[in-house]
Amino acid sequence: MPAARLGRKLRLLRGGLTLKWLSTRTHFSVSKLSRMENGQRRLNDPRDVAVILDALGTKRGPERAALMELAAAASEKNPPGFHRDAGAGAQQRLSGMVWQASLLIAVDVHVVSGALQTDAYMAAVTEATVLRSRRHEAPAAVEARKVRRRVVRESGVRSVFCIHQSALYRVMGSPATTIGQLEKLLEYTETPNIGVRIIPVDLPLALQVTNLTLLQFDAPDGIPELIYVENGEREGHYYYPGAEDAATFEDYKEVLNTVVARAALREPSRQLIRDAIAWHRDRQQDGQQDRRQDGPTG
Repeated sequence: MPAARLGRKLRLLRGGLTLKWLSTRTHFSVSKLSRMENGQRRLNDPRDVAVILDALGTKRGPERAALMELAAAASEKNPPGFHRDAGAGAQQRLSGMVWQASLLIAVDVHVVSGALQTDAYMAAVTEATVLRSRRHEAPAAVEARKVRRRVVRESGVRSVFCIHQSALYRVMGSPATTIGQLEKLLEYTETPNIGVRIIPVDLPLALQVTNLTLLQFDAPDGIPELIYVENGEREGHYYYPGAEDAATFEDYKEVLNTVVARAALREPSRQLIRDAIAWHRDRQQDGQQDRRQDGPTG
C-alpha cells in the first residue's frame, strides 16, 4: 500500500511532464519510473525517490519529508511468512491493500474466487494449475491464497464476488471436493459484508481474464481505487486511474461494471449454485454405481 500511495503522489508531482523527460534527468529507465509510479513492487532503495524529487524541483519541507517517509515504508522487506514466487508476491500485495479498502469487487472466470475457497478445493486448484517445473512453488501459492482468504474475513471489507457459471461445473480434485466447495459458497451468500453473484454463461467478457479485482479506498490522501488483473500468468498486474496506462484501467473497469450490472442477484445466484451441486451429486452417484458394476465378481 505505501508503494501504491507513493506512486500516485509521484504521478501528481510529475504533472504534464513525460516519463521520458524524467528519465533523462534521473538516469532511471522509463520502465523503472513507470513501475515506481504504478506501485508495482517494493522499492529497492528509497534514495531513488530523492533523485526524482530533485529532478522535479521539490524543495525540502513537509511535502518532501512525507514523500520520503512513504519511500521508506515502500522499501521495507516482506514480513516473515510471505512468499514472492508462484504469483504469491502479487497476491501478497493485494492482501495488504484489502486491509485498507472500503470495497472489493472480484470477477473470477475459471474457478471459485480464491478468497472463498476451502482448503481441499484450494489444494486441488493449485495442483491442476501449477506447471510441473514449478511444483515446488505450490506451497507458496496456497499460503498466499489462505492469507487473502483470512484478510477478507477479518478486515470486514464490503466484498462482492462474481463467479462465472461455468466455474461451478468444473470438477477440481473430485466431485466430493467440488460439492464441498459449492456448499461453502452457499454459506458465503449469507455472510455479512460478502456478496456472491453468478455470471451467466451467455455473458461474454470483452477482455479475457482469469481474475479481475477492483479495490476502492476512503482515505483522502491515498489512491482512490485500483484494479488487479490475472491473465493466467505467473504474476498479477495493477492498474490505476490517471497512470500512463489509464486507458487499460478504464477498459477493465468497464468489464467490471458490465459484470456487476448483468450478474445474477442473490437468490437467482443461490439457485444456480444449488443446481450445480445437484449436477455434481448425480455425477458422483453415477461414478459410484459404475465402480460397483466394474468391481471384482465372485
